[in-house]
Amino acid sequence: MNRTILLLFLIALTSSYTLGQSYKVHGKITNTRLEPLAFASVQVKEWKHGVVTKEDGTYELQLDPGKYDLVISMIGYKSQVLTIIIQKADYLQNIIMEVDDSKGLSEVVVKGKSRDRSEEIIRNVIHRKDSIQSAAGPYSCMVYIKAVQEDSLKIKGKKKPVRNDTIPVINADKPHPELDRMAMAEIVLQLDRSSQNSKEERLGVTRRGNTDGLFYLSTTQGDFDFYNSLIKTRALSETPFLSPISYSGLLAYRFRLVRTEHQGARKLFVISVKPRQVSNATVEGEITIADSLWVITHTQLKFPKYHLPEYDFFEVEQQYELVNDTAWMITRQQFTYYSKSNKAKKSGITIATYKDFELHKQFDKKHFGVEVSATAQEAYEKDSSFWQANRTEPLTEKEVRFIHYKDSIYRAVHTKEYLDSLDRVINKLTWKKWFWSGQEFNDHEKERHWSLPPLPGLYQPLQFGGTRIMAMLFYSKRFPDRKGIWIDPNLSYGIRNHDINGSLSVKYLYNPFNRGMLKVSAGRQFQLIFQGDAWINQIKRSNVYLDNALGIGHEVELLNGLFLYTDLEFAFRRSVSDYKTNAQVDSLFGNIDALANNKPVDFEPYNATYGKIRLAYTPRQRYIREPREKIILGSAWPTFYVSMRKGIPGLMNSKVNFDYLEFGIEQELKLGLVGISNYSIRTGSFYNTKDLRLVDYKFQRRGDPFLFMNPQEAFQSLDSTFPVFKRFYQGHYLHQFNGALLNKIPLLKKLQLREVAGGGFLIAPERSLRYIETFAGIERVFKWPFSANSKFKLGIYVVGSAANKFSNPVQFKIGITTWNRTSNKWN
Repeated sequence: MNRTILLLFLIALTSSYTLGQSYKVHGKITNTRLEPLAFASVQVKEWKHGVVTKEDGTYELQLDPGKYDLVISMIGYKSQVLTIIIQKADYLQNIIMEVDDSKGLSEVVVKGKSRDRSEEIIRNVIHRKDSIQSAAGPYSCMVYIKAVQEDSLKIKGKKKPVRNDTIPVINADKPHPELDRMAMAEIVLQLDRSSQNSKEERLGVTRRGNTDGLFYLSTTQGDFDFYNSLIKTRALSETPFLSPISYSGLLAYRFRLVRTEHQGARKLFVISVKPRQVSNATVEGEITIADSLWVITHTQLKFPKYHLPEYDFFEVEQQYELVNDTAWMITRQQFTYYSKSNKAKKSGITIATYKDFELHKQFDKKHFGVEVSATAQEAYEKDSSFWQANRTEPLTEKEVRFIHYKDSIYRAVHTKEYLDSLDRVINKLTWKKWFWSGQEFNDHEKERHWSLPPLPGLYQPLQFGGTRIMAMLFYSKRFPDRKGIWIDPNLSYGIRNHDINGSLSVKYLYNPFNRGMLKVSAGRQFQLIFQGDAWINQIKRSNVYLDNALGIGHEVELLNGLFLYTDLEFAFRRSVSDYKTNAQVDSLFGNIDALANNKPVDFEPYNATYGKIRLAYTPRQRYIREPREKIILGSAWPTFYVSMRKGIPGLMNSKVNFDYLEFGIEQELKLGLVGISNYSIRTGSFYNTKDLRLVDYKFQRRGDPFLFMNPQEAFQSLDSTFPVFKRFYQGHYLHQFNGALLNKIPLLKKLQLREVAGGGFLIAPERSLRYIETFAGIERVFKWPFSANSKFKLGIYVVGSAANKFSNPVQFKIGITTWNRTSNKWN
């Protein structure tokens, strides 16, 4: 009886679920420029309910099968009514909104005791911005950039008297410490721009001092036109900023009319712009707008520190002018910025001026492409007459003194007498160098440089088999044509086992533009079987073997975005089971189950020869061309790759015989204000395993019990490390929201927290394993002590997983992510 009742209940439940099942109606709403529209209303006419679009313009509804009328509306755009029919499947409906020209936005009235017209004025500008931006058409102009930075550092203690063995002082009777801390660069370039593309040719470049920290030495570093709905600044932040001059900005900002000014007969409104508490990636400051014309004439806006990995303060001030009685264009920009840490502060000002506009210029169809910037060698060789003729921003008295000072120093420090004396100081042996900073040897005539580590660094107590004494050396030489060679040898002696290990690595960059590089390596070293595994597996002695190897390799970019990597390796491998180990370590960690019976793997020694080839292609890869090298900027397309590794039998008495082939795809997706996503998918398989040794297995690594591992490479909750021999399918996904969620909560916004989420999957049919994991975390940015430009993120993460072969509890982990200034990315 009970079973009958239960069966009837389940049938009724299933029937009600089937009848009431709903389907997803989703899509993206954009304007005619295909820019996402946030906070647009999508309403079901029959039901009088709906949703608003997210910041990336997407929306989602759940509807039962049937016929519906969707009403899409937004202030400033024409409303639309779309009829859709849901037929037991999800429904995708993207929508393009057209500007409503039938209604004057000036009719909007804010009721109250006193009327503030600021929002009405902003609406008028928004209403006209498409025509304002299209007025210039494709255009060309000349740009002059002057960037100056000062490095302020408090120095304690008295200055020591100059001795005969120190570096000669230039103009010792007139020291200029404030000039020594300066850096300056000037650039003249021609900028060509259309509605979707831009290209620059740098005609003149001069640098004085250390210019690595200067901002905006190229227009490729960002587009600060606030008529755009999103301000994308590659060199400033990974996150784009929401412009106040956008319909989404009307909901993200508070506006207030500060004052009214007059410029001749023209009336100007100065409007204060402040972010609302629930906004994210917004700016703050003032915008000046001309009455009746409804155009921007001036801006002064600060960017939020939260989204600036490198700076503590950043502000842009702009001047817009009417060009050729046709279009309002940016004619001057000034960037003011600084970064601080402990006792140091680096502050800079960059000014960019724009002139000689050619509007509605006709460009060749192939003019715009993947090369977005080009600089010839002649640009670095311009004389003072060129700069006097092209310098549109006058030099300050201090900048003039700085140029003369640096030029005089340059002439002085490039004399043979000075360079010889500099070498003597660098090459001098001192106790401080040997025990703290390391010893260097330099030869300026041959452009060679050697470096030795400090003596304490030679003592390596935490090595397999006990303490080792290590000797290291590094040699590098960079040639005037940007070719280079790097030599890295090391040698170590094991005190307990009286054994000698060492390695030698040589790299030669023969073509800096297409990254053509030859590599040779040789060595006898301890290696790990489970590279990149959880730390508990990394310290197991069963993870160690002795590798005597010789390798040669080559890498080159065949075509733009197409890279070829080839390697050939000869190895003689042997077990380390006969090595003496530290019994005290065994007793110290004996209570850890994972380290019980901590013995090396015993196997017969064998020779192995390997060949590896990898081909990777990124379509439409954008780049900057320098005289002798190429700077890659990335692509909107994913990277596709294929990799093959082969164990070659017979060659050099090699015993291994296997073939492994892997395919993959990886990409970074910039989703505007919603954040940045990274994903990777790969599949691989051995299709020959005639003689496959443990070292050459393809392993899936277990998760670390405490540390959050690289989510784009490793799984966080896999219960064990195991090999896969047949085809597997693996994927990883990471999304950095960059405050898109937490900054909607005022209290959490003040804590400067960031949110991340992601997951991964693994399908291994040979083990009948299906595994999936998800994770979410909260991160906060901190500065590295004593480094003004270095930051890291400390995060706490929660991980959940599900598998058909095992079960894992929810885990909590910690992780650290560092900022890479070279790539402008967290990694």
